[in-house]
Amino acid sequence: MSQVLRITGMHCGGCASRVAEALRALDDAVEVTLEPPQATFSDGVDVSLDEVNALLARIGDYRASPVA
Repeated sequence: MSQVLRITGMHCGGCASRVAEALRALDDAVEVTLEPPQATFSDGVDVSLDEVNALLARIGDYRASPVA
């Protein structure tokens, strides 16, 4: 099953591209969308919220959280 995380702080396509590029360190096939603002990781890829937020903190004011 795919892991999906909500990403806050993205406001444009450039933001989504930066987030996707950063998260490719964890999953080459991660899918980042602006509407809704989220990252979907490939089946079988297990990432931790701490790992994701550490990567996002390096590139800007982005934050990941579980999708409710």
